[in-house]
Amino acid sequence: MAKIEIIKSMLSDDKENAHAWFLLGLEQAERGNHTEAMQAFTKALAYGNEKIKGKIITELNRLQEDTALFATGKGSERWATSPYSLTPAAQIPMLERGSGKTIAKQEERSAFPTRYQAVGGLEHVKAAIHDTLFAFARQPEGHAELVPRKGVLLYGPPGCGKSLLAKATAEEYGAHFLPVPAAVSGDAVLGRAESFVPSVYGHAASKEAACLVFLDELDGAFCQPDVFASSCSLPPAGKWLSQLRELEIDKDRLRVLGATNVPWEIDLAWMRENGFERLLFVGPPDRAAREDIFRLKLQDRPSEPIDYSQLAGWTEYYSGADIEYVVELATEQVFHDLLTKGIERPIQMSDLRESIAATRPTTIEWLRTIKEHLPKINAGGDYAAVEQYLAMHRRI
Repeated sequence: MAKIEIIKSMLSDDKENAHAWFLLGLEQAERGNHTEAMQAFTKALAYGNEKIKGKIITELNRLQEDTALFATGKGSERWATSPYSLTPAAQIPMLERGSGKTIAKQEERSAFPTRYQAVGGLEHVKAAIHDTLFAFARQPEGHAELVPRKGVLLYGPPGCGKSLLAKATAEEYGAHFLPVPAAVSGDAVLGRAESFVPSVYGHAASKEAACLVFLDELDGAFCQPDVFASSCSLPPAGKWLSQLRELEIDKDRLRVLGATNVPWEIDLAWMRENGFERLLFVGPPDRAAREDIFRLKLQDRPSEPIDYSQLAGWTEYYSGADIEYVVELATEQVFHDLLTKGIERPIQMSDLRESIAATRPTTIEWLRTIKEHLPKINAGGDYAAVEQYLAMHRRI
């Protein structure tokens, strides 16, 4: 049993074991899980005596020195771990400030188990995924062909939950989750994407449950012809998808879900030819969803009574990742007071209000960017959902 599991076992027997919480904080800090380390040290402070509190404050100071914990700048650099990122760490293209440019970003991705209840809002998207990818699996025997298999492409601003939703979908329907890193799905010129197909087959063939292949961070290069190949009639990613469809797996067991931050770069005709027959807009959460997200982010953190409705009202256009960042800033302020003033206290509404005042929603520039592209890409009404969203929010 791993050391961290032993410590957690100790805590399951005694949740007020300050020494165990302290050890858990040390272990999490050693693994680079700074947020989890802070939470564990907070518990240790709550249950510990004066002797152990001195040790905890020493470790918190070290944690501050080792990380950019108290930086207040907000841009493309986010916390290393986020539930909105769910595949192994990789150099992946990220949309920078809605400009359509991509940058390399090392993003550590967690693999915690989740289901739809861990995803705030997006009820219409969840329902559409069910109808498109999973409804036929629950048809009476012999009628599965009534609902043909399709692929779904999620599009929207970064941080709004596309990756989280993909992982949660697999958990919700008991499907085996097969995330394909962007570096694999996009770098087919070197043959890396095609070499991934046997791995997909190996996982799918060994599982009785359905398999959900998730292609994350797709961009225009995914469906552009391979200029290095002898023939440009088929993009390398097209060869990869063709091989995927030809796998000798029960046709009702393999589903494909894709996600992109740059839909204006995607060739929809090509995507449809390769099985992606439905586009779903994953936009900024509405007010009710923002309330849910704040509850999810604050549920395991010591806090005074929170007015979630007020927080949601202050954060229009904020993405799920933006809200997570607000909560992290508020948590930083609590630890700052502990380290500099010796004041031990929970998160307060004032901390959250100040954090919101110090930030702004990162979705605005993405929405303005796609608004500029809509006249060209929405001739067939493919992006009617985002067009409707923009019509309802004319200030953008």
